Amino acid sequence: MKKFFLFLLMAFISLNAQSIQVGSNITLLNNYKYETPKSRQMKVPLNTKTVIIAYEKDTGKLVNDFLSKKNKYFLQRNKAIYIADIHKMPTVITNMFALPNLRKFKHLIYLHYGDKFEKIAPKQNAKISVVTFENKKVKTISFISSTEELSKIF
Repeated sequence: MKKFFLFLLMAFISLNAQSIQVGSNITLLNNYKYETPKSRQMKVPLNTKTVIIAYEKDTGKLVNDFLSKKNKYFLQRNKAIYIADIHKMPTVITNMFALPNLRKFKHLIYLHYGDKFEKIAPKQNAKISVVTFENKKVKTISFISSTEELSKIF
């Protein structure tokens, strides 16, 4: 009986998960777990102005290429974070290839391994999602596909 009520509670919570939209509070992002490629647990700072999200290998590569040409503290100075949602990547590939590669980058990467983030965060196929904040609220949501567009954000 307890399992049944737990199941109902979890179903209710997942059905009522609030998606990120203009006006959403930044604290919504901290309902999810993030860690760096070196397994350090992370939270989204409340003073964040820009969140860059990549869901696919190609968009992640584009963001990493852009950031690797910047100063190590580029994201921090611009009050920005980069989230790579890698939940679709097989664990073996993640551990053997992706994490060792990601550890080489000098910029900070927030990795997300769960599938629930993708359901609330803005997403378009083959695009990088960019969410900007003002006073801890979502100001804009945009989708980009080039380093030129990414540089215009900063």
